Amino acid sequence: ASLGNGDILFWIISQRILPPVVAALPIYVMFQTLGMLDTRTALIATYTTVNLPIVVWLMYDFFVTIPKDLEESASLDGASRFAIFFGIVLPLARPGLVATGLLVLILAWNEYLLALFLSSANAQTMPVLVAAQNATRGPQWWYMSVLILLMILPVIFLTLLLQRFIAKGMLLGAVKG
Repeated sequence: ASLGNGDILFWIISQRILPPVVAALPIYVMFQTLGMLDTRTALIATYTTVNLPIVVWLMYDFFVTIPKDLEESASLDGASRFAIFFGIVLPLARPGLVATGLLVLILAWNEYLLALFLSSANAQTMPVLVAAQNATRGPQWWYMSVLILLMILPVIFLTLLLQRFIAKGMLLGAVKG
């Protein structure tokens, strides 16, 4: 039996819904076998693989809603596929790209479990560093608070910086005339 678009999308998104603890041990064993534990490469590869299904699922809707008439008109005017994609399709999908990029950044930035399994000292992420502040004298609340503040500031700054692209995209096509 062949899979339809709906079946494929369901399979892709179900991989993101899968609890990370189920995949932690196989991922750990794989990177241990490859000798890549406690490396940034292992974390990047893992976060890319884990978050790719949500990106495909979200961006699919953005690309499907772009009118085919625009692409056909540009093609009739002599535009190449490359020019159509980068000149028409990609600018129209920019709000989706920005929103999806921010979502994936937040998902990867705040992820704790896989980072705990895959890193120790060389490739430690901020959530692991914050959790490590449970010293022998008890939790270092002031230090944890400063680290958490430093952890959320880049995400807030980036969100404020990119917010105009999302708002502009929501208003595209709102007024016809």
